[in-house]
Amino acid sequence: MMIARDLGVIAYDVALRYQEEAHAARVRGETEDVLFLLEHDPVITCGRSGKDSELLAPEEKLEEEGIAVRHVNRGGKLTCHYPGQLVGYVIMDLKASGMDVHLLVSSLEEVVIAALGEFGIRGERIPSLRGVWVESRKVASIGIEVKRGVTMHGFSFNILEDNRLYRYFIPCGLTDRETTFLQTCLFGQAPDMKTVKKAVLRAFSGIFRVTFSDEKDCL
Repeated sequence: MMIARDLGVIAYDVALRYQEEAHAARVRGETEDVLFLLEHDPVITCGRSGKDSELLAPEEKLEEEGIAVRHVNRGGKLTCHYPGQLVGYVIMDLKASGMDVHLLVSSLEEVVIAALGEFGIRGERIPSLRGVWVESRKVASIGIEVKRGVTMHGFSFNILEDNRLYRYFIPCGLTDRETTFLQTCLFGQAPDMKTVKKAVLRAFSGIFRVTFSDEKDCL
């Protein structure tokens, strides 16, 4: 059994507090694993392997334009979040689930690939690179943190076309790769976010072999 919660469009700092509270409760054994689905207000996040040189504008300028910059403890480099991108945060006890970090990351990639498949889009992996790709363009990123055997953070899945934030940093440190969106892959005909969430929940349930006790909250 797993809990699914839809947080809507939410500031990064507020969502992080939700994660931290759920993480602490999971460590104490007071809750089941949790999947948060949400969209973020505009934010650029820098993971543990990110470099200052990969941010292409001063943080002060970005803040003035309403774009938050946050340095976080997840794996990976720089990425961004914004309304129109679906984010999934996974609070999961790895030992109880029988998984390790590598299997978790691979399974999250498979969730996005399966969800893309529901819209007739072929997602794929690229050897040595994390995330999900469509025709060599990145459509989803993965970044995980593990503390006391319980995970935080998760995946981001680009749905609506929005390149505004990507000009301010080097996505995932890759200068030779482009970003894409589900809307782009569907020639401008993007499904609504509720439909995408349903596809992700179905894929997650099948790949992780879980049922959601509060799935109605995400529908």
